[in-house]
Amino acid sequence: MSDEPLRAMLTLAVAQLRAATDLTMDEIIGLPSLPEDARTPEVSHALGIIEGAAAALRATRREMLEDHDLLTAPKRPA
Repeated sequence: MSDEPLRAMLTLAVAQLRAATDLTMDEIIGLPSLPEDARTPEVSHALGIIEGAAAALRATRREMLEDHDLLTAPKRPA
């Protein structure tokens, strides 16, 4: 099976998290829980996708996001 479906799902989850908070992915995955005002159903779902995928791959969230080049945001055009 290709990594593309997993990458697409993770990319969407990361995009939702970046849009919903002012935190970096490093900060998001490093927190035991997000601030109350940031916990929407969409954010919770995105966090669940990342957590579940990492568990399935037997990797940490950080390792998995690094492997898929999703830990740091792409540079914005100038």
